[in-house]
Amino acid sequence: MLHYILARLQHSAWFNLLEPLSQTPAFDTLNAKYTESLQQAQAQNTQIFPPMRQIFRAFETTPFEKLHTILLGQDPYPGTFKQDQQERPFACGLSFSVPRVAPLPKSLQNIYQELHASLNTPLSGHGDLSAWAKQGVLLLNSILSVPRGQPKGHAHLGWESFTDGVLSALSQLDRPLLFILLGKVAQEKRKVLTHNPKHLVLCAPHPSPLAQSRPPTFLGSGVFKQAQNFLQTQNISMDWALD
Repeated sequence: MLHYILARLQHSAWFNLLEPLSQTPAFDTLNAKYTESLQQAQAQNTQIFPPMRQIFRAFETTPFEKLHTILLGQDPYPGTFKQDQQERPFACGLSFSVPRVAPLPKSLQNIYQELHASLNTPLSGHGDLSAWAKQGVLLLNSILSVPRGQPKGHAHLGWESFTDGVLSALSQLDRPLLFILLGKVAQEKRKVLTHNPKHLVLCAPHPSPLAQSRPPTFLGSGVFKQAQNFLQTQNISMDWALD
């Protein structure tokens, strides 16, 4: 199942990094458990998010050659919204991003607020972050799937091992890279990163409303100001504004 989806990247530079990870016993276990979860969801008339075809969308959308930032979240949105009397998932395969027609989740609203406060970026009326991805921001979650209505419901399915491998490999690249780890789950990944003087690792609290109840908070963290300063120092162009 996952091998088949990953094969769509075989003509991408990402494939050289991802293919070895897919040839491990850990990935075989992940594949089996993910496939089983899809079968169980179908039997119980429920859903797994994002849709299967979007599971590796972060790699499909961000050109490996342009990669400069990894924005790491926890897991996909587990909820849905209504459009034309039909329920659609918020999760779309890119961390923190939602379909353009979806209402803005509170976490994303807080991201926009922090960007506005730090960089005077206009507050966007939509949540489609694919423009960031196309510029070189890998919008990755620590866990790449979630059962409907169950946050972290696929924790320990095996995604953690896979994304550990991805991040470890990226941290060994000999180019300037920025890692932005939002929330405790994402920050646990810091231990798999190889120290590289060309890279910068920034940590901030999760932007969810629940995480704003006690300090330190995401709002006021200045994480995007630090990020942009690093990118500018490396002569890397990044426009955080969305049309």
